Amino acid sequence: MFWIIRDRGTIKWTAMMLPEHVQKIKEWKQEVFAEAPRELTEWELEELQQTIEQAINQQLVVTLTVWEGSKYLRWTGTIQLLNDNVHALVLETITKTKHIPLQNIHGARLENSQYD
Repeated sequence: MFWIIRDRGTIKWTAMMLPEHVQKIKEWKQEVFAEAPRELTEWELEELQQTIEQAINQQLVVTLTVWEGSKYLRWTGTIQLLNDNVHALVLETITKTKHIPLQNIHGARLENSQYD
């Protein structure tokens, strides 16, 4: 007769660890298994630029896909300023003003209604 041993990995040890150690293990796993941002093609960069320009010129609501930390985040709002000196734009959301570096933007989509 075969018995299947169910090993729960680090889960079984967390009860004996200090909370600081558990936090450090979580941070380590995030670093090790973090995905890298993908490179945009020339065509995608042109489309991104056109969408951002249209959002600025017509003051349209736009959803930006931004690489922050080790993951993609989405921010929705209106672009208030495009600062070429520091290569960043200022996005006004419902709750705050966000300064986003242009190299971190990986997608832009125009929204139909105000702040969905």
